[in-house]
Amino acid sequence: MTRAARKGPTVRIHNLGCGKNAVDAEVMAGLLSEGGFLLVPGGRADAAILNTCGFVRAAKEESIEAILSLAAEKRRGRIRRLVVAGCMAQRYRDELPELLPEVDLFLGPGDIPGLPGRLASILSTVGPSPDGFPPRPLSGGGALPDEAYGHRLPEAGTGSAFLKILEGCDNRCAYCAIPAIRGPLRSRNRDSLLAEARLLVRRGARELNLIGQDITAYGLDRREKGGLVSLVRALCAVRGVRWIRLLYLYPSRVDDGIVELLRSERKVCRYLDVPVQHIDPGILRRMGRTYGPDAIYRMLDRLRNGVPGLFLRTSLIVGFPGETRAAFDRLLRFVDDARWDYLGVFPYSREEGTSAFGMPSQVPERTKEERARRVRDAQADLLAARNASRVGQTLDVLVEKTGARGKAVGRHRGQAPEVDGSVILSGFDGKPGSIVRARVTGAREWDLRGVVLRSGSTESD
Repeated sequence: MTRAARKGPTVRIHNLGCGKNAVDAEVMAGLLSEGGFLLVPGGRADAAILNTCGFVRAAKEESIEAILSLAAEKRRGRIRRLVVAGCMAQRYRDELPELLPEVDLFLGPGDIPGLPGRLASILSTVGPSPDGFPPRPLSGGGALPDEAYGHRLPEAGTGSAFLKILEGCDNRCAYCAIPAIRGPLRSRNRDSLLAEARLLVRRGARELNLIGQDITAYGLDRREKGGLVSLVRALCAVRGVRWIRLLYLYPSRVDDGIVELLRSERKVCRYLDVPVQHIDPGILRRMGRTYGPDAIYRMLDRLRNGVPGLFLRTSLIVGFPGETRAAFDRLLRFVDDARWDYLGVFPYSREEGTSAFGMPSQVPERTKEERARRVRDAQADLLAARNASRVGQTLDVLVEKTGARGKAVGRHRGQAPEVDGSVILSGFDGKPGSIVRARVTGAREWDLRGVVLRSGSTESD
């Protein structure tokens, strides 16, 4: 985070976790900037804010390591106050203040609107946080109020931005702590989202990546039918938006309306992220997923037959309680049969407060890691072959970074930010945020290489 008022206390914001957390961090940046704080990217600062992830064990460990690192900076005098925000602060709101006394303030996502005032108060004192401002989070809850998004200060210069269209989740999957952290489903106001989209465009975004724990649930809390499709069509009408990407769709809600949307709206990338998690029927039932293997295969057939050129990503969990060798072998065959364009695989993380935590037949950690490795290896072979088949194709590429001698890095429509690899370009003479036409000249396991055919934008509103 950079840029704010010319004078005022200096603040560093460090963000961990998913795109939803990145949006929250940008809201914090905007609120602080409006409140007279100076946002700095590094070095000495009056305060450091760490926005944490608390979803699975690995994310919690990363968050704790980052807190301890910042606490060491505080002891050396590089920062005066340390603030811990985000999902882990919300999830362990009762335990963390005693475990981490070096932290001056804890904030759940719902407490973010009060950040400028609380930070000003603790910076105005010497020594421990003053009475009346204990480090325990307030009762704001796990979700930002809708009006807070209007203060968002997006990062500029990459041409891409996340747009969080809802908070919380009602799916209640057995392995997932998100409903306990972020609360029930709350769809954001459509006018607020359209205003935020226009703000993102003014800051240079050409691509909007729609995110939420399950974006197909958008509008269900208001009993709105076809809410996601209607919202996306409205976003397509926002001047300056070039690409719209749909991330995190619940498989059983991928219906004909979404197929028609992908087929008819030019700005909507023919790309879907649909986390199916497993294919074994017994494991799916234990997970609390509301579909079986036949429904997954029907969904894949409907999508591929209805939307030519569609890119598909999924996520899988291995080692869920009760996953036998036969159930895992079925999953491994599914990876080969379904031939996803992209796939993420995660060893099951046993999370307290979830219904899966106490399930019998827990799988040993070593077995989970080995099964995850086998899935990654199988998918890597598929991805390498698929990327090699793209050599010679011509693609539109959104440029995100530039280098010397015409070098640049970007993504084509079939690559989501941060997870699907990149297109490494030569012959580029423009600025980040441009969409250029490029010919693919080579491929690696994850990335493509290409040469720009002509500079400048290839698409208009």
